[in-house]
Amino acid sequence: MGAMAILREHLLKARKLQNLIDKNKKDLDEVDPLSEIFLDMLSKRLGVLVHLHKEDDAILLIQLAKEFGLKTMAHHCRGIYREEVFTYLHSLDIPVVYGPLDSFQYKVELKNESWRNVKPLIDSKVKFALMSDHPVILQRNLFYTLRHMLRFGLSKSDCISKITKEPADIIGIDNIGQIKPGFISSMIIWNGDPFSLTSHPTMVIAEGNTIYQE
Repeated sequence: MGAMAILREHLLKARKLQNLIDKNKKDLDEVDPLSEIFLDMLSKRLGVLVHLHKEDDAILLIQLAKEFGLKTMAHHCRGIYREEVFTYLHSLDIPVVYGPLDSFQYKVELKNESWRNVKPLIDSKVKFALMSDHPVILQRNLFYTLRHMLRFGLSKSDCISKITKEPADIIGIDNIGQIKPGFISSMIIWNGDPFSLTSHPTMVIAEGNTIYQE
């Protein structure tokens, strides 16, 4: 709540500065660098990536986004356990970068953390991708957390999109995350179903370059 109060204070200051600039009572060159960043938030030139876990913090983010018309995304959200909170985020087009799954409940904010929270996340239809928060869980193990998505009804292809296409969409990079013409080629070729523990990569292509091949 304290961090949110400080953020709101800077946004209010930036709004007043913008009003003065619009009235030609202040020049942009007179604005300090920190305030310029908040002006860019108000104009949506910059998105706001917010670290939160608890439901009350998610509601605060929603209120802030509505008050200032911000382009925001919510990171983590592991303590959200009610579908209506995710649905509320979805209604305002606030995407979620979810995770890390399979980590410990090592702080107060994670009191309501559970793999079962994946179900309301999926059911809400909010746009989301997965994170590892490396090294909270190792980046190479991110793929294994997709089993929770499978458990609650996502197809294998939809699961893979949560660590490929969806992250690219959320951060606004339009030429990665998919295998199609015009996109940077990054992919892994497996010897079988990648969701099988007995399968392994036979070829890895990174940005058009083959970096591993059996």
